[in-house]
Amino acid sequence: MPPDLIKYLSGFYSLSEEFVSHLRSAQLQKLYKKNQILSQNTSAPLFWFINNGLAKGCYYDADGKEHITRFWKEGEIMLLTHNPIDARVHAQVIVLLENATLSSLSPRRLLYLNNYFTETHKLSGKLLLADRDKADLKSYLCALPSPQGYDEFKKNFPHNRILLKDIACYLEITASSLSEIRRKSRQM
Repeated sequence: MPPDLIKYLSGFYSLSEEFVSHLRSAQLQKLYKKNQILSQNTSAPLFWFINNGLAKGCYYDADGKEHITRFWKEGEIMLLTHNPIDARVHAQVIVLLENATLSSLSPRRLLYLNNYFTETHKLSGKLLLADRDKADLKSYLCALPSPQGYDEFKKNFPHNRILLKDIACYLEITASSLSEIRRKSRQM
């Protein structure tokens, strides 16, 4: 059975029937193409739930170099939030790595849920914590020796569906270093 947004959110808290009913009617599901870019048009945080597919969050430095901050897979919430203090801890854009089906809510519906249901506030906090955990995971993996970081990466992400250059960028090592690590691990 494919991942479901309401089931995912219910894993955080018990949700009222009225909230679930409004959420179900407000939910938009859309098919996105591989390499499509999602970006933030307002200062309000935006989110998408991945029903199927894979995505990366990234930002570009002043020299145009890509920095990958997150990977998301099926059954996870992707957030685009604004952090004026440090853009490096968040993603400026989300790039879909595969064709994907995403669920979301219109900003208007999200505002309605926020104004009339206390669950929204609780869930917002949990979603922001889950996103922070993704940043912590990246920091942890990058702090490990590269071979160990790659081994841990493979435990957390569908590495066979992610380009080598993207994994190397995420782990903050060169693609040639990652190739060497992979070659050595196959020999063992």
